[in-house]
Amino acid sequence: MSISNLVTTPHCVALINSVPFARCSGLTYDIASPRREVHGIDVLAPVEMVPTSLSVHGTIQMYRLHNDGANEASGLVATWNLLTKEKYFSLLVLDRVTDTVLVQVDKCVVTNQSWVIQPKSFVIGTVAFSGFDYSNDAT
Repeated sequence: MSISNLVTTPHCVALINSVPFARCSGLTYDIASPRREVHGIDVLAPVEMVPTSLSVHGTIQMYRLHNDGANEASGLVATWNLLTKEKYFSLLVLDRVTDTVLVQVDKCVVTNQSWVIQPKSFVIGTVAFSGFDYSNDAT
């Protein structure tokens, strides 16, 4: 019997500020590396495509637990009275089988958070984040 090389989500763990984030029910991220055309003098076609900036954007879906303090207690978002002193948080997703880093973003900030409260269901939140200083198992 052979072992699959595919990474499966039950083997992944998300860590926020080096602490396992058990409430996480999903994660999406997008790495943008936009390019810009460089034009020469008297040339209609671009002569080169140059990188402009790197950024990482994503969302973390989570469950709300009793007395968990929401995102403020986990260090994702500062409380209202400390908002101007807010610090970056780090995001790390590991494959627990191989101990491989799937994605690591060391400097993230929350750009938006929303919560859904439905009758006869769970309270589910979504945190949108932006970050930089990205790496994975290739870097």
